[in-house]
This record gives sequence, structure tokens and C-alpha cells, in this order.
Amino acid sequence: MKPDSNINRLFKIAIYTSPLIGILAITPIFIHKAVSVSIFPKAVLIITLATLSVWWLNIFLFYVSENIKAFKYSRVLRYILSYVISVIIIIAAMRMLRLCFYSQLDIPAMNFRHAPFAPSVLGLSINTVILIIQDLILIRGKQTEIEIENARLKLKNTEALNQQLKQQIHPHFLFNSLNTLKSLINKSPEAAEDYLVKLSDFLRISISAGEENVVRGSGELKLCLDYLEMQKIRYAGALQFSIDIPDEQLGSGFIPVFSLQLLAENAIKHNALTNETPLKIKIRYEDGRIIVSNNIRKKLISESSPGLGLINLAERYNILSGDEIIIRNSEDQFSVSIKILTDENSNYRG
Repeated sequence: MKPDSNINRLFKIAIYTSPLIGILAITPIFIHKAVSVSIFPKAVLIITLATLSVWWLNIFLFYVSENIKAFKYSRVLRYILSYVISVIIIIAAMRMLRLCFYSQLDIPAMNFRHAPFAPSVLGLSINTVILIIQDLILIRGKQTEIEIENARLKLKNTEALNQQLKQQIHPHFLFNSLNTLKSLINKSPEAAEDYLVKLSDFLRISISAGEENVVRGSGELKLCLDYLEMQKIRYAGALQFSIDIPDEQLGSGFIPVFSLQLLAENAIKHNALTNETPLKIKIRYEDGRIIVSNNIRKKLISESSPGLGLINLAERYNILSGDEIIIRNSEDQFSVSIKILTDENSNYRG
């Protein structure tokens, strides 16, 4: 919170609290001295103006301490000046009250001969109350400023982490794709050419989508479909896939970019694909979530964990939506469920 906003807030508080402090300060004197009630409003007005002057004094001293280098770290000096000048202001206000009462009463109602330090004590008390209120406001403002700055830093760190996680996807995918292309060139040049065309289309779309954190479901499904068609060229009948998602869900919902493609890649990577026992990937919609499932075809050399891809997706999804992905793993089926986001910004936690 900037000093100017603090000062504006202090001025508003001063206007609101000065009449209340004035009433509380002068009421005991009127009760003790049995002064006519008709004079009470005038007395309250004088003490209110004096209290407002003390407020302005403290606001001015705060402004000076914040903006003038020589006083920037001299909090003790600010308090000393505050108390000395505020006592002078209140003593002057009390003398003005005495003059007013002398002109309207036959007795010196406001004579403090038996309590000569009463005006000074009143000044110290009023200033102490004002300083407590002022410091509470400034401390709260500082806390708010720190909270806002922490939230801003957290958002920047989250965005940086999300970008870092997304950047891990492309090198991994590109490495696998080039290895596949190399093997296809030796086995089937025509299939390699078709694969290369689809790879270039996939990379073109993914580069444009890579700048976003989330994309529409229709765009991500197109990316995933291009990827699956590329793998279909490589595996032929050993890979089968089906998609069952309503068009309205794809058009209105959002999901993290590369999420469906990553899940399809994960299924292919961790299973054995043969024409006799093909891998069947199903992508379907259910209760606001997209579920990617596949039958399990264990490799001769099995991998102990789903790998970096799923961990990456889980971290990205938690950053973007605060939700967890749901993983189910049985003897013959493996599935991952991700929530469809309502829009590209509302679920972002920062």
C-alpha cells in the first residue's frame, strides 16, 4: 500500500473519530463540574477541532517520516514531536473553553487550579488514542501490502512452473517421433512420408497452442487425434481408438493444453502393441470430466511407474485448477480422468 493511500485513509478515519473522541473527552468534565448542558455542543466542537488538529499533526509527521530522508528512520523523534505539540494544542483548546465559559457564566467552571496538569493529561490521552489507531491502520496496510506482494510472487512462480512443465513435453515427444520416423524410413518409405506430413501438421498446431495454459476441448481433441493418427501409421492394426464426447462439451469447456495427447502417448508408451492383442484407447465424456482409458497389454519388460508424463500432467492440473486428476489402475484396465474447466480463467488459482 502506497504512502498516499495510507494518508488518504488516515484523513477519513480522522474525520470519523474526532467527534467521538471529542464527546468522550469533554463529557467527564461537564459531569464533574455540573456545567450547563446548553454549552455542551460548543465545548464538543472545540475539542473535536482540537482532536482533528492532533490527527492532522500525526498524519503530517508520518508523511514527513516517510518522504524526507533525514526523518525516515527517526520514529522516536516523530513520537516526541507528536506528544509535545498535541499537549500544546489541547492546552490551548482548554483555555479557549475557559474563555467561553467565563463569558457565559458567573463562576469559573473550567478552573483547573486543583488539577493543573489535567489539560496536559487530556492531551497525552487523546494523542495516545490517536497514535494507537494510526499505527493499527498502518500495520494493517503494511500486512495487506505484503499479502498482495506474496500473491503476486506466487502467481509469477506458478506461471513460471507451468511454463517449465509444458516445455518438458515437446522435447520428449519430438525425440520419440524422430525415432519412429527413422524406423519407418527403413521399413516403409511411403508410411514414413505420410507420418512426416502428419508430424509437421501436429507440430504446427502444437506450437500455436503452446503459448496457452488451457485450450478449448475441441482444439485439444484435434491435437490428440492428429497424434493418434500418426501412431496409427506406425502400429497399424495394433492400435485402435474411439472418441465419445458431445460436441457441446468440446465447444464450451477448457482443458490444459497437451493433456489428452499426453494421456494417449502414455498409454502407447507403457503397453505392448501387437496385431493379435491390440491396444484400445477410449476417450469419453462423463459427469463433467474427460476419461482416457485403455486395456492393459503388459510389456515383457514392465515399467514400475506411469512415468514423467502423468506426474507432469498432475502438477500442471493442480496449478491451473486446484483439482487432482483421477487415476484408476486394475489388472486389465487403466484410466485417467480430468475435469473440464468452465472457462480459461475462472479456475486459475495463481
